[in-house]
Amino acid sequence: KNHVPLGGWGLRCNPGCEKTIKPIRPVNEAAPVAAVDSSSIRIAETEDGSLYAVKSGTAFAINGQAIMHFKIGPILVYLNKETIKTSELDHRLAKLVLFDGESARRLIRLRVERAIQIKLSNHFMKSIIVVDGALKSSPFENKNQSITTVAENCSVRKNVLLGISKSTSFKLLDKVSAPLTNINEAAYMDIEMIIQSLSRSTIGNNLLVKLGNSNSPILRADIVCPEGDIDNSIGKLLTNDSMAGGYPETLRLAHHVSTFSNTEIACLRGHVLSNYDVTELPSEDIRKTLLGSIPA
Repeated sequence: KNHVPLGGWGLRCNPGCEKTIKPIRPVNEAAPVAAVDSSSIRIAETEDGSLYAVKSGTAFAINGQAIMHFKIGPILVYLNKETIKTSELDHRLAKLVLFDGESARRLIRLRVERAIQIKLSNHFMKSIIVVDGALKSSPFENKNQSITTVAENCSVRKNVLLGISKSTSFKLLDKVSAPLTNINEAAYMDIEMIIQSLSRSTIGNNLLVKLGNSNSPILRADIVCPEGDIDNSIGKLLTNDSMAGGYPETLRLAHHVSTFSNTEIACLRGHVLSNYDVTELPSEDIRKTLLGSIPA
């Protein structure tokens, strides 16, 4: 997916970059870890709208052991001109959601995640809340359930809010991360100046982190610490969550719990046909009709 120079990045890296790397030491202090992820799919289209389904997964761990996980959903969401009026979106963004399926799925997924994050940030204390993706405000957010509100709740109740991105659109970070690649222990480097120059909508401290040894991936992380102590906050994460493969196990579990299986999708469509007065119309695969297929 990514083109990397022969020999990897960093052949011309500034030698001073190594000075910005800080090792992460485990902090032996019990702190619950709660991770949230979600997914959404389009189930069907109607004459005036589309029917979507959303499902979220939440996983918990403490002292390096997973303790429980929950599946929330699937929840059916119907979007048309009438229902979108309650979304508080501006006119142009509302039209985009109605005509672009990817934007609609993003809206639904984001709002469900924010609602769960608000609950966690209000009910937990001195915990670590991990979310998938950057801590970034979005035009799809509800004003009363924004990432800023989640961060404020975390600060009041002394929770750590951590957003971890598996990939980034800022390719400059691939080059900057070269010194971390050569480190054989958990470590991080501050990239706040780079992120703030490229995006004004992120909150917290912006980092590149390596949460394992040797071949562990380099991940972008945004973190809001109750007292600004990054070393202590990430150190507690290493102690209380499992880092198999250099990625939080709670976040991996939340992802798998929230993923739709083919059986679930078939059941949802059957539920709609059985319980709502709708008729399924045959659809045509235009690509297969025009291009045909080559027999195996």
